[in-house]
Amino acid sequence: MLALLGAALLIVTFGTLAMQLGNEMARHGQLDSQSAGSDQYLRNLNRQVSDARICHFAWLAEHSPTDAACFADAVGKLLAARVDFPDFAATQRRLDPEHDRSVEQLRQALGRVAAWKPDAAHALGAPDADATLVSLDGALSQLSHADTMERAGRLADMLRNTSWQKRLDALGIVIGVLIMITAGWILDRTSLAAARAEASSRNLAAQMRAVLDSLTIGVAVFGTDGQLRHWNDRLGAILGLEEGVLRPGLRYDDLSSALIVGGAPLLEPFAHVERALRRGELAPPVMVECKGVNGADLELCRTVFFAPDGALGSEDRRGFVLTANDITLRLRSERALGEAQKLRAVGQLTAGIAHDFKNLLTVILGNLELAGEAGEVGDGERGRRCLDSAVHAARRSEALTGQLLSFMRRDKPASDMVALADIFLHVSGLLARVIGPRIIVDCGEATTVWPVHVNAAQLESALLNLAINARDAMPKGGTLAIRAANVTFPAGVDLLSLPVEEERGLRVSSEKTPLPAGSWIRIDVADSGCGMGPEILHQLFEPFFTTKEDGAGTGLGMAMVVSFAHQSGGRVVVSSAPQRGAQVTVWLPRAKAEFISAPVLATPSSEPKSRRALVVEDDPAIRDIVATILGLAGYRVREAADGESAFDALADAGDGIDLLVTDVQLPGPLDGFSLARVLKERYPELGVVCMSGDFTADAPRPAAAPPDARLLPKPFRRDGFLKVVASAMGDAIPV
Repeated sequence: MLALLGAALLIVTFGTLAMQLGNEMARHGQLDSQSAGSDQYLRNLNRQVSDARICHFAWLAEHSPTDAACFADAVGKLLAARVDFPDFAATQRRLDPEHDRSVEQLRQALGRVAAWKPDAAHALGAPDADATLVSLDGALSQLSHADTMERAGRLADMLRNTSWQKRLDALGIVIGVLIMITAGWILDRTSLAAARAEASSRNLAAQMRAVLDSLTIGVAVFGTDGQLRHWNDRLGAILGLEEGVLRPGLRYDDLSSALIVGGAPLLEPFAHVERALRRGELAPPVMVECKGVNGADLELCRTVFFAPDGALGSEDRRGFVLTANDITLRLRSERALGEAQKLRAVGQLTAGIAHDFKNLLTVILGNLELAGEAGEVGDGERGRRCLDSAVHAARRSEALTGQLLSFMRRDKPASDMVALADIFLHVSGLLARVIGPRIIVDCGEATTVWPVHVNAAQLESALLNLAINARDAMPKGGTLAIRAANVTFPAGVDLLSLPVEEERGLRVSSEKTPLPAGSWIRIDVADSGCGMGPEILHQLFEPFFTTKEDGAGTGLGMAMVVSFAHQSGGRVVVSSAPQRGAQVTVWLPRAKAEFISAPVLATPSSEPKSRRALVVEDDPAIRDIVATILGLAGYRVREAADGESAFDALADAGDGIDLLVTDVQLPGPLDGFSLARVLKERYPELGVVCMSGDFTADAPRPAAAPPDARLLPKPFRRDGFLKVVASAMGDAIPV
């Protein structure tokens, strides 16, 4: 560009100077031509005036006719020259406007000459003839002198202009040469920089290629036409492709046809990729996990790239990148980490559950001991109260184990119509013994509160968990308030937008969606303890999260409350603030009225006293309880500790059985399900009851269980056991 600029400058300089010089010379030539004509006109006119004056002076001296004729001839020539005077006057004005006075003087004098008559006598006798000729001569002398001076001035100007033009030409040549030298130097430096940039680009390309080959993931770059441009060696190994499959120009569809697992391609159709290419930068990456051809776990990712460089063609600026990552080791590590986390959770759970069960066993054993002492002294009333407390503690143990299994398996326990007034009446007396005397328990009236359709044991356990958490938040004592109220919302409402109490501005909900419209029961458990900050509230609903010391809590209390609320169709909201206490609100839907029909009593097929039962249980205490209950119900009972002993007992008796009650987990090669199937084939009318501590209400039926077997969760009570036995035997269910 600079070289072209220098050449252009030279051309413009020479051209401009030449044009100026030519114009100046042409102008001076034209002026000189006009000046030459004017000068000729002046000389002729001057000669004619001189002749006229000479003849006039001669005639005045001698009055010779010849002189008169001479004068008349000179006057005639003057009159003839007067015809060209306008052109002469215009030329004089163009040469110099200051000639107007002399030109005007000459015009007036010629006008007086024109007034003379053509005859010589009249001209010679004119009184102003001599003055007119003198005026003509003077005007012609002035014009002749001025024209000579101007011609000399124009020649000097032309010479001066020619000298400056030569200097400007020389200056333009020097500048043009300097610019061309500078342009050459810059061009050389630019070429050197371009060469260095090209070398750097090649070096960067080599480095990028080395980086691409060193990646642990496979990378392939495709153009908009779906043809392979670049790839690394790791791609073929990860995808399980044979050597030579990857090559320049390989079509995406051909690669997809080579990656078929289970009859389905691993890669997405190219039509989807084309739609993403049309979207440009707005197209998000597509990632999928799948099994590869070689059985490895793969993570495939497709990403569209778009380079906004207008110097390149559109086909070179767009495309997509396909990456393949072998995540087999990562998945193994994640599974191992999950197992480790499970073991850690089991350890935490074991420590916390051991603490809770020790408390329950203390209540059970202490009340049984007090009941025995009351029986010895004959205090039947105190003995019954102690036995009731022991039974209630045992039921709480049953509810705790059932709730833990339900929480871990996400099962939904059996629900029933529950009146909150009964729950509050029972819990209020229990809380006084659980949380200690330093905390005042204020359990509100709930007789007007609508019933709820929940599991009663879970509701009691939820209230106890919340009360224990409140107790731990008030180590120096305080007040625990439990309230229930009916609330109706005509439209969905965000629970976090409701008014707060006691300046507890920090709130968190177990469900972010609005609470649906309808009738709801609100149960508030509020304390006056230390309160909670945002860092605790954000983790409050997480399982195994606890602020207590190791072994002092399971971290499942609040998680169980949330699980209970969700299974019941409700949710939990916690509001708190540091030093403002905390309030936990459990929202439960109002129970719908249900019609419960009377049970239909089946006709017994035979008298219980004529029936035979086989009890198979490896725990002697449980086996003795089951045998005792069946014996009191009129059954003839045989007992066995495992499957082999069961067959021995049947062989010794020599007759069949009508009922089999067996534990699922039995020592030896036969478990309870296998034993039931074998005996069912031998005795088709056999009633089967299978017991296990792994069963929960409404849990999925195990696939290995016999079709006609009744499942009985442990622990169980006498009435529940007899109902299951009656169902297995087709008897009327006792009421």
